[in-house]
Amino acid sequence: MSEVDYIKIFNEYTNPPAPGAVLRCVSDIAPKPLRWLWPGRIPLGKLTLFAGDPGLGKSFVTLDIAARVTRGTGWPDDLTTSCESGSVILLNAEDDPADTIRPRLEAVGADLSKVHILQAVRHAKPSGETVLEHFNLETDLTALQDVVASLGDVRLIVIDPISAYLGSTESHVNAKVRGLLSPLAELASWLDAAVVAVTHLNKSNSSALYRASGSIAFIAAARAVWLFGKNPDDQAGRLMLPGKMNLAAEQLGIAYTLSPKRDVAVVEWGEAVSISADAVLEQEGADRRSELSEVMEWLRERLSAGPVAQREIKRDAVKEGYSWATVRRAKDALGVITEKSGYQGPSQWRLRDAHPKGANPRSPLACRIENRVGRLHWVPVRTLPVMRVHSTGRCNTI
Repeated sequence: MSEVDYIKIFNEYTNPPAPGAVLRCVSDIAPKPLRWLWPGRIPLGKLTLFAGDPGLGKSFVTLDIAARVTRGTGWPDDLTTSCESGSVILLNAEDDPADTIRPRLEAVGADLSKVHILQAVRHAKPSGETVLEHFNLETDLTALQDVVASLGDVRLIVIDPISAYLGSTESHVNAKVRGLLSPLAELASWLDAAVVAVTHLNKSNSSALYRASGSIAFIAAARAVWLFGKNPDDQAGRLMLPGKMNLAAEQLGIAYTLSPKRDVAVVEWGEAVSISADAVLEQEGADRRSELSEVMEWLRERLSAGPVAQREIKRDAVKEGYSWATVRRAKDALGVITEKSGYQGPSQWRLRDAHPKGANPRSPLACRIENRVGRLHWVPVRTLPVMRVHSTGRCNTI
């Protein structure tokens, strides 16, 4: 047994190192093999990002992966190779555990005894009482570390969506997001568990990799990024496509569909695909822009004769097969005005350049008021003639 150098230990505690750069010689670092949860796709000990629009089944995919981890079975692109089984921790801010998460897990054959939902964190108050609070990546990583250590076999942590657990961190500020994700990445490495964070896409027309919602720091922090889109060759199909892979050769994408099973949907995996995420998401963006243009033209024509009740527009949009969300975007793009029809009447829409009956079309501002010190104030009351208010209180029509 080696002898303990108590003098060295004493000196380290009584003579703290001086401030300055800290070097670590590479020869002192023990080599460590890269390990995978899903070979070539989701690394262990790293942060992986799933990004895609709502409704594409990202959450279904995370539960399918979770079920495979709990059972120790193979992967969609290699069913012959079993993965090491272990426990899964789910942080899910959108789905109900009883009527949504559990039925979905049961449908894909998960070992429910190995799936744990982190619903809250118990915090101690100065009074000695404890209170349950929403998990926060800013303040509660130690609690997550403790629960992973207590379970002992956690191999996957799913955060869905990550935006729900940012606390006060502004998701679009790079420095703040980096400061939040760096400890999370370090925790994943220390625990040797895969962390999969789910996020949405923004509406920009930039490259697919830069369309993840929030700061680019989300993309930078992740070692693997997978982008989700609709299959252009299959109306019901979906695609899981590579966006970024820092640790291995880039993989092909993989097709999947959502099929009904036991009153819920499950992921049915398909063949590998070579189409790029840019090609898929660019086409989706073009389709959305084309649909928006069509709805804008329809709405402009619908309002061309004058104001129309909002409920009538909604009814007619359904008949035309337009989604209400797209109609609202068209409304904003056209600058359509919402107003009441009479006193406490129903809401109605009208084009900005369509003037109500009785208004002066040559003057968008109905009243110009001059105060006693000579300053002019413009009041947007469209149904009145333009008037001047004198210091005596007398009004004259201009």
